[in-house]
Amino acid sequence: MTINAHPKITLYRGWPDPGQYVWSPFVTKLEFRLRISNVSYTCTSGSISSAPKGKIPYIDLESSITDAEVETLPDSTLIIKRLTSLGVIQDLNTAIQPRDVALDLALRALLEEKLYFCHTQERWIENYYTMRDHVLWAIPYPVRVFEGWMAWRANVKRLWDQGTGRLEREVVRGNGGEGKQADDGGCFWILGGEDPTEVDATIFGFVVSVLVCEA
Repeated sequence: MTINAHPKITLYRGWPDPGQYVWSPFVTKLEFRLRISNVSYTCTSGSISSAPKGKIPYIDLESSITDAEVETLPDSTLIIKRLTSLGVIQDLNTAIQPRDVALDLALRALLEEKLYFCHTQERWIENYYTMRDHVLWAIPYPVRVFEGWMAWRANVKRLWDQGTGRLEREVVRGNGGEGKQADDGGCFWILGGEDPTEVDATIFGFVVSVLVCEA
């Protein structure tokens, strides 16, 4: 597939930290996908209140290959699918076997639907004030207290309904798993091939998020 190298992409990352990774694994996952396809983009903060579906990241896409002058796309997974369908970024899974496509999807689900909630427990429950002041940095302090409490309450309910919130702290930390290093001490792609697949972008996002997050 020919990659369209000339779209104008504005990536809303939630924080005004140019040249730095942000705390969201989904933002970094998307940036990984754009970078390995050599697609340039502009970063800005944006906000959850302005985001379609109320989620970070989201992008504005301006390109001659879209019907709209500016197409606003939500959710990192949906953004990747849309950009792939337009030929803006590469489809990383075209060269792998159906079994590995299924394994790639399962591993992504393990991270985004399991590990994510372990991280949410650690950040929003165990380190609430650090997380509140970082995520709600743009909101004046008196309002931030109220909005932070609303976010905390929503996350407590979400974690309880999902199940992680019902577990002891030690059990949750155990569910987070342990890291793996290549036999030669170097870097490796998770499915063992010569090139990355979609799950590598997700893993990269989560690893970076853990390294930079202070909560």
